Amino acid sequence: LRVEELDVFTIGDFDFVRSMTVVFDASERIWEEALLGILLTSFVIVLLGLGMVSFTKDVRNLVIVPIERMIQLVNEISENPLGKDFSLKVDDKNNKDDGMETTLLIRTISKIAGLMRVGFGEAGADIIGKNLNISNGTDAMNLLGNGRKIHSIFGFCDVRQFTDTTECLQEEVMLFVNRIAHILHSIVVQCDGAANKNIGDAFLLTWKVNTNQLAGSCKDHDYAGDKALYSFVKTMIEMNRHEDFLCKFTPHTLSKLYERMPGYKCRIGCGLHFGWAIEGAIGSSKKIDASYISPHVNMSETLESATKQYGTSILMSEPFFNLLSTEAVVACRKVDMIKKRKSDTGTGLYTYDVDLNVDFSPGDTGKEKPRTSLPHHRRTTFSLLSQVHGPKSERSRESQLWGGNSEGMGDLPKIEISNDSNNFPDIWTNDREVVCVRSRFKNYSKEWRLGMDAFEAGQWDVAHEHFNHVLKKSGGKDGPSRYLLGRMEEYNYCAPDSWRGYWQT
Repeated sequence: LRVEELDVFTIGDFDFVRSMTVVFDASERIWEEALLGILLTSFVIVLLGLGMVSFTKDVRNLVIVPIERMIQLVNEISENPLGKDFSLKVDDKNNKDDGMETTLLIRTISKIAGLMRVGFGEAGADIIGKNLNISNGTDAMNLLGNGRKIHSIFGFCDVRQFTDTTECLQEEVMLFVNRIAHILHSIVVQCDGAANKNIGDAFLLTWKVNTNQLAGSCKDHDYAGDKALYSFVKTMIEMNRHEDFLCKFTPHTLSKLYERMPGYKCRIGCGLHFGWAIEGAIGSSKKIDASYISPHVNMSETLESATKQYGTSILMSEPFFNLLSTEAVVACRKVDMIKKRKSDTGTGLYTYDVDLNVDFSPGDTGKEKPRTSLPHHRRTTFSLLSQVHGPKSERSRESQLWGGNSEGMGDLPKIEISNDSNNFPDIWTNDREVVCVRSRFKNYSKEWRLGMDAFEAGQWDVAHEHFNHVLKKSGGKDGPSRYLLGRMEEYNYCAPDSWRGYWQT
């Protein structure tokens, strides 16, 4: 036995003359103590291990994972500033970390990203991406720099009679403009466009086009022209259908509005042009706007302004008209020829006729009838469903459609249209509402073409006769006929010697 396993006891008399020594075997007791020591050590190790795992788990869940999620969110935003379906879902009601500081930080980052996306728009996507790029970026913000040349369709929308409307609505004019923007932007986004500027009564919309795809068919550039034109036509239809939503104001405001403009209807004018532009940030380090600089942007605004002269809702330039499919071209008509500079050739102006007297109230789709005063006192539940035949498209941008109630805006309709690329160009014949708004113009389309051919050829006496017939068939409502007849009357219906088929502007 080892010394540690022996217990030795010695007993003697008072003088230790006689003594007795007893030796006991303590190996079993020593073994039990060793076993208990091993168990105690193992327990302490397990306890410390569990404590460390629990602490590490809390640190990972409360610190490391949220930081990684923040970095992931920032990376996703920098890679795709316009994206909305990020992998991080911070609004999950079952989120167990709700209320934690890190969760609040993540939600704040998401809200900031949303504000940047809305504030900068598509034109500012590169600015957001470069300044949020963690790996390549620097601490200082680089907001200003060289622009980027792009080719795009520019659409300019303007609200009619806006000055008078603003004077009547006063503070409620913001609701009015935002309701129009809700309908317009929702449709434009679904048609692969982007909202750029909101200028009070006007809106600038864009559809970027890859110039390498222009040489082929309309399918090569994904029917960009058709989608832009369809967006404006559909917006007018939806505004016509839900005029009670647009003009839902207080009784006092409504009385001022209809007293000043009896029978008021909310209408917009649209100009469409295609060309190049420089995309970038405009301003200083104090304030910037992400937008486009180009004479082609101004051209779209000029076209919109000219719709008032020609008495049309939509006016298109020839460069844009050339992007349209055959199915869309059939529904358009040429209304004039102009030349802006001596170096330019004549440019055609075209319109897509839209009859806004058609009633699109739910249940009465496509019926033309007189419309009485709007029952603004009635509470109405709005539900917009597309009248387009064909399967609904499930696209990544579907998340950008929103409905419900926004503070002060009233019941916001959820705008949904079927805009799968496979529906173009058949959508021009399959959408019953689009077909309906231009049905009455088919009665004099041939007469108009004959008159326009004579007008360009300088045979103004013949054009005079055809345009008069068109004006009579339209009940005196055809704006382009009235405009051209008025211009020709200035020359006594005889083309000047300098006439080359276009006006010099």
